Amino acid sequence: MTQPVHGPGVPIIRTGLAWRRTALSFATVTLLALRLALTSDGGVPVAAAGALAALAACATALVVVRRRVADLRHGRTSLNGRTLLLCAILAVGYALIGAVLMIL
Repeated sequence: MTQPVHGPGVPIIRTGLAWRRTALSFATVTLLALRLALTSDGGVPVAAAGALAALAACATALVVVRRRVADLRHGRTSLNGRTLLLCAILAVGYALIGAVLMIL
């Protein structure tokens, strides 16, 4: 049986891994949105707009996650509210993209 790891740097490592899982979740949702965009009955303009919106949201999310992980690596553990707000806005944006693609 493995022993639990304790130490001052462990929470920072766990937080970095959590941010990486967040990036993976955004990438997965982007792939699902792209699939929905390509199979929607709204035509080429709707599919293109949905695909571009999903890709832009994913790129933004990956930039946010990369900056946050870099901040953690350099010992900057305090989190400003803008990062969480941006992640929340991106999540709502994905929901709106999916809703629009499903309706059209």
